[in-house]
Amino acid sequence: MITKTYASIAAGQVHLRHVAGPADAMPLVMLHASPTSSRSLEPLMEAMGKPCALYAFDTPGNGQSCAPIIAQPSIADYAMMLDEACDVLGLETVAIYGTHTGAHIAIEWALAKQERVAGIILDSVALIPDAERAEYLDRYAPHKAPDDMGGQFHWAWGYMRDQMIFFPHYAKDAEHMRPGGSFDAQLLHELTLDVLNNLETYHQPYEAVFQHEAKAALTRLDLPALILVEGNAPLDPAGDTLHELVRGSQIARDCAGPAGKAAAITAFLKGI
Repeated sequence: MITKTYASIAAGQVHLRHVAGPADAMPLVMLHASPTSSRSLEPLMEAMGKPCALYAFDTPGNGQSCAPIIAQPSIADYAMMLDEACDVLGLETVAIYGTHTGAHIAIEWALAKQERVAGIILDSVALIPDAERAEYLDRYAPHKAPDDMGGQFHWAWGYMRDQMIFFPHYAKDAEHMRPGGSFDAQLLHELTLDVLNNLETYHQPYEAVFQHEAKAALTRLDLPALILVEGNAPLDPAGDTLHELVRGSQIARDCAGPAGKAAAITAFLKGI
């Protein structure tokens, strides 16, 4: 059973989903993609079973977590807020799974807290060329606020719909259609609610990612690491580069879907 709770930190309360596991197994912290919440990780949590305790945080400014106090938080700031939440929960040593924004947070967390992070699983990291950073910062996550006509509701639906079909979402042409991109009404509804719930802060984690020097950070990692490659996800082409940048890392290919990812993660955790 997935339960929900909060951890109180200096900035406010961090919301998380939790699955209990064996006391003698290292816990796994799970970090979601932007602009969703830990709700998006529930299928993977269910597929994992109970090899260990699972802690899936809502990134501050997403889901039901507090917003960061810092006006322009960096990836390292997010990592330290979640590290503080682990202190509150009494988690001493953990492995971390991160997808998209969550993967970037996991990287900085592992670099800053080598005594806590024993292993890292990276599921899609954005290796953004310097020449494209300004465009992503300008176009990918526009700042939004409620307006008198409720325009935010239609905007949020269209924003998430386009992300499901194109990458980047604002390049709506055949060249930028996602392999395997699809339109699922229920999923779109849930994603839209996640954006609306954090309309004025959803952009902050995105902007932190677009300014994150991921390549340089990856070369400094020195711990057991697993790279997940689904096979048709937008950031999959970077999988081999990630494998090369992270010394001694393992790579799991064609692990699409919760079951495939869960099997690769469970096997990796047994070796650390």
